[in-house]
Amino acid sequence: MEEKPRMFGALTVYRERGAYLRRLEQFDKAKASYDEAYNNAPQDVRLLIGRSQVCSDAVQPIQAYTDAQIALKLEPRNMVARNMQARAMYTMSDFERSVVMNYRGSRLRRYPPYFIEGINQGVETIQDCIGLNAGNVMVDFLPIIKRSAVAVFDEDEPQIQSHVSRIPRQEKKRKLTQMEARKHAILARVLAMKYLGPMAYDKFFLQDLKDDARLQSANSRGSKELKTMVDKTLNTLSERQEMLRSQKPYYTIKLAEKAISKHQIQYKEAVLAKEREIGAHEAERLLKHIEDNLNNKRIVNVISYAERLQTFLDTKTPRNLPDKQSFIERLYRAVGEAYLCQHRLSYRLSERGNRRRIAFLMGLPVGRPKSFDSVLANYPQKFIDVQKATSKVASLLEMCENSTMKCWLLYEMARLQSAQKNHPLAKFYAKRCQREAQEISNATWWLNGLFVLMSSDMKQGNANEVRIQVEEAIEYSKKLQDPEDVVAFLRKCSEMMADVGAADDRKAMQQREKEILGVMDETNRVNTEVLFKRISNVPPGRRFTVLPQTQTESERQQSVRTRLRQKGLTVLPGHEKALPPPPKSDTKGFQVFDL
Repeated sequence: MEEKPRMFGALTVYRERGAYLRRLEQFDKAKASYDEAYNNAPQDVRLLIGRSQVCSDAVQPIQAYTDAQIALKLEPRNMVARNMQARAMYTMSDFERSVVMNYRGSRLRRYPPYFIEGINQGVETIQDCIGLNAGNVMVDFLPIIKRSAVAVFDEDEPQIQSHVSRIPRQEKKRKLTQMEARKHAILARVLAMKYLGPMAYDKFFLQDLKDDARLQSANSRGSKELKTMVDKTLNTLSERQEMLRSQKPYYTIKLAEKAISKHQIQYKEAVLAKEREIGAHEAERLLKHIEDNLNNKRIVNVISYAERLQTFLDTKTPRNLPDKQSFIERLYRAVGEAYLCQHRLSYRLSERGNRRRIAFLMGLPVGRPKSFDSVLANYPQKFIDVQKATSKVASLLEMCENSTMKCWLLYEMARLQSAQKNHPLAKFYAKRCQREAQEISNATWWLNGLFVLMSSDMKQGNANEVRIQVEEAIEYSKKLQDPEDVVAFLRKCSEMMADVGAADDRKAMQQREKEILGVMDETNRVNTEVLFKRISNVPPGRRFTVLPQTQTESERQQSVRTRLRQKGLTVLPGHEKALPPPPKSDTKGFQVFDL
């Protein structure tokens, strides 16, 4: 294969193009041009110095130091290369060596004052880290230093070999509490704001975008490119923040903030007092809306205002909202009462309407016709990603410390698991909710947890468990102020489970079909099994049942046209018409046979 001919003057073209792009701050393209020039002439000093400047501007100090060192080997008295080497050492947080190199350069060249500026910058950074600007860091953090010293063991001391188990054990890592996690999150945001300035908002956006599910799409190649761009940009910002933090530690910034005037301290205290007053007023306003809607049994509005209040409380800390825990306590007590007040019977509804309400609340199958039930109207038909909601609740539950809020999270976790038909796990979380509510003597959340337990048992058809739970709940509901509505609802649930439901009929039909197939020979068994499958596809009203049963009086009195009526039609259809006979030909002796 023939070798590709080289461009005439490629070194000058690519080197000058890289210098031009560096002035435009397009560092990636500039470095690519310098790399192309390096492939043509790796011994050019101007090329190495230019690439070192590009890498230094792009915060790639190792490459910048390497290029400057190669340039100094080729031309030892090149002051620009010496300056770039000192800048690279400063960027790599080797401040003392950077100052020494700048001192050596300043002896050889005073002007332009690049070396003098490097000396001043390095000395100031050293003063910020361990000098006068750092304050009494060792005294301020003496307790932490003592605790760290106790944890360190002496290397010279002989270590006693403990028994090593052959069974590997997983290392247990202590999970952060809600308070610790909140402190870590707040400190991370504060550090980003201190060091990155307005670019901190770009970092927060990229952190949220990294965990965003929308980043994954059907366009896999585009998704990978976006993810690569996000990771690269986020790493660049993080490295820049760490570099700035090493140059000026956070304790230096805190010491500088303390040395402010008395009037500024008074102003900050006044701002904090006003912020506390506004935060308490807003929380009280939202709680008043929640209580008003709870009295009027508008559960949709209660949940809406509860979400708004929780979002508002998440942005507050105990410093700018001292009564945060009391607001959380009041919020989830109201939410528990809102969930519990749904479990009531209506005297305006018929028996069928009340049973339909119970079936809806307990997660049992409900028909499609529209309903004017106020409880069913509280649940708008909107799509909810159950998996995403479950992961969100689980992450909140790991760090939750408030007992009432933990009851709500356990209840939500049990309800979501029950919706996914994971009944053993739903019962586990429901019992945890009851146990947590029993510790804080909260009968409301105890009953809410019991209703999730009953829901799982009713879906599985466990009539005995439901009956036992109803008896226990009736006894426990005496702790409420007005237990009559809850007791009536519980008795109706027990009455529903006493009746034979549609699920039990289906089980009985399947058992009956197996018994019928068991007494048949091989030939008839296959044909009968096909027949049973065809029967199961027929609507229940037109299906021939295999169970021995008698026709009820209501079915006898119901007319044929009423039974055949379809909901939503304005005209009642009659009997199905038979197919017309096939046409006969007039030609004698010719017939159309239906094969």
